[in-house]
Amino acid sequence: MGLVVAIVATSLALVLVLGCARRWRTASPAVAAVLVAALVMLGSFVYPVLVEPLTNDFEELPDGALRSEILAVAEAERVPVDQVLVSDASRRTTTFNAYVSGFGSTRRVVLYDNLVGEVDRPEVLVVVAHELAHARHDDVLLGSALGALGCAAGVGLLALLLGRRRGSGVSHDPGSQEVVPRVLALVAVAGLLVSPLQSTISRLVETRADVESLAVTGEEDSFVELQRRLSVRSLADPTPPAWSQLWFGTHPTLLERVALARRP
Repeated sequence: MGLVVAIVATSLALVLVLGCARRWRTASPAVAAVLVAALVMLGSFVYPVLVEPLTNDFEELPDGALRSEILAVAEAERVPVDQVLVSDASRRTTTFNAYVSGFGSTRRVVLYDNLVGEVDRPEVLVVVAHELAHARHDDVLLGSALGALGCAAGVGLLALLLGRRRGSGVSHDPGSQEVVPRVLALVAVAGLLVSPLQSTISRLVETRADVESLAVTGEEDSFVELQRRLSVRSLADPTPPAWSQLWFGTHPTLLERVALARRP
């Protein structure tokens, strides 16, 4: 489903760029940049409200020790939580995960059903505390804002590159469908070039969430065991090549996370 959403978003952005190029010849870079940035921000708010209910079934986590401890962790991290839900994620994945969706008073903690059913309670709390740390620092909102700015800059530059060349003897109409392959190629190259910056920011954010999870739960052993489980399930390389981690590593490596938990 995530791939479908990405394809739809890319298609909408492409339509906006070409439509603006046809409608506003001179101002199209600025107009397209603003519209695509707005689309990115809108998607951050719309996705949890409209898309999540279409792709998942949710149930309230029953009253009990786990629910009480999750709410206690949320209070310790000063994150207001409206609901604690369980998603039927095991239909699509074997990974253990949880996330916090919504903003402000509409935030809800969503647990994967296989996390609840297959993992010990301390490890569940480690995952939840990590996700609540993201919510506490508005990492999703920050990421959306950075993504919107990056898309705006990229679209503006793209529109300029695809502008009509005057005096060259060849017409390169930026509103023509012939430019679509060129647009997709430029987007792919640009995405590859900015990956190190995106990955570095992501690793810093994830490390901060790990630190806060450990501080709130105090579950160093459970944290290490959870990372081991996740690494085995995802077949992750505990010592990836440095270039690969720099370019594509969105999270700290297994050994880095274990070292973080074992530090004095």
